[in-house]
Amino acid sequence: MYGICLFLGIFSATLVGERLCKKRNLDTQIYWRAVFYALLLGLLGARLYHVIHRFDYFIQHPQEIIAIWQGGLGIWGGVFGGLFGLIVSTRKTGKLTAYVDIFAVVAPLAQAIGRWGNYFNKELFGYPTNLPWGIYIPLELRPSEFKYYDHFHPLFLYESLFDFVLFVLLYKLFTKKKMSGIWQSSGTATLLYLGGYSFMRFFLELFRFNAWSIFGLPVASIISALVLLICALAIYRRRTAAN
Repeated sequence: MYGICLFLGIFSATLVGERLCKKRNLDTQIYWRAVFYALLLGLLGARLYHVIHRFDYFIQHPQEIIAIWQGGLGIWGGVFGGLFGLIVSTRKTGKLTAYVDIFAVVAPLAQAIGRWGNYFNKELFGYPTNLPWGIYIPLELRPSEFKYYDHFHPLFLYESLFDFVLFVLLYKLFTKKKMSGIWQSSGTATLLYLGGYSFMRFFLELFRFNAWSIFGLPVASIISALVLLICALAIYRRRTAAN
């Protein structure tokens, strides 16, 4: 089910992306080539992020490094790997940012659907909660320090809902004909996606009890804060230049 959710997310997003390419008069053959490279390098990047996170474990179990069907994909590794794949495949077209914007619009749709794979794997949950939407976690999958609690924050659900809202907003902004200024300029959709996702991810990591941390700070939150800052500065400079 984890794999099925990932497939459905990617399949849905790529079809929407193809439609956006046609609306923008972009070459769909170049788009599908970019999809291949983005998926390939995105998958490698996501797995590499997880392997680095659990390096002590994988150094003793190297045969499990390729076992992605067991879960273990780091989203920031996937984002950076996918972005590199897009750059490699579209850099000579003269429309690199146009294609990257397409992927930025549809990426949160793929993430919103794909995150449900965490539900079936009973992973990506947070601290215990008594809220009615808390997810039940079997005893054998509970952290030892919370083995007497049975319901936890469904972080995968929080991210899925936020990703879907982000997709709707980006899609409407990207396809609205009357929009002008920097909001319709090339590269803005990418900045909004990275900035919006970073904002959500920064706070979501604070609810995780087993987050990969350095000096007591979640690594994903550190990356999110840096990406958000860069995106905010880039948008501010664009607005300043436009005025």
